[in-house]
Amino acid sequence: MKTITDIENIIFDFGGTLDGNGIHWRDRFFYLIKKQIPALTWEQFEYADHRSIADFVADERTKSRTLRESAETILSGINHYLPIGIIDLALTTEQFCQPAEEFLKRNRDFLEKLASSYRLGVISNNFGNTQGWCDEYELTRLLDTVIDSTVVGIEKPDPKIFYLALDEMGISSKNSVYVGDTFSDDVVGSNQAGMFSAWLVGTEDKACPNPSLVDIFLSQLDTLTDFLA
Repeated sequence: MKTITDIENIIFDFGGTLDGNGIHWRDRFFYLIKKQIPALTWEQFEYADHRSIADFVADERTKSRTLRESAETILSGINHYLPIGIIDLALTTEQFCQPAEEFLKRNRDFLEKLASSYRLGVISNNFGNTQGWCDEYELTRLLDTVIDSTVVGIEKPDPKIFYLALDEMGISSKNSVYVGDTFSDDVVGSNQAGMFSAWLVGTEDKACPNPSLVDIFLSQLDTLTDFLA
């Protein structure tokens, strides 16, 4: 098992990392909806999801929505744009949010333990509500910075968003590890910024385009410290 020494700072992705075990919101939505509409294809779902997200981003109320309100709003939009079938919105929202909230509570306890030894932060490609969600689930007090792509106008994998977090925390990339669930955004971006990368693959069978870019493969978030010396 590879271990990394001299790490002083850990920065996390939010969606799919702190609120899930390596599974992106979109993939979780598709899984839940397909259970209700078995004939639904990924292409049909993706069309509806993209249309719903576009409406969600354009809505001025989005930045103040809670995580549950955000999930329900996006799912409602998907429901509207689906070319076949209708989902049970209340059921699907609950099936998504209940495990997400459990992960957030569990990972809050993990971050609480980390905070005694490391400085912590969050960088998320999100809709301007990452800070609100961190407040909502009592993570903010444990974090030195929360960077939201919509707020700063930069998205992962652009290394500038990682540099921004490093600068706000006053830390060096060489002593920092970034943890995320998306290879193209999280692993590639953190590498370009000179950070170590931890890829949260969870229990998914994710293809790795370039294993040499991944310093740590994680099956679950709370095993991270097993790789830090």
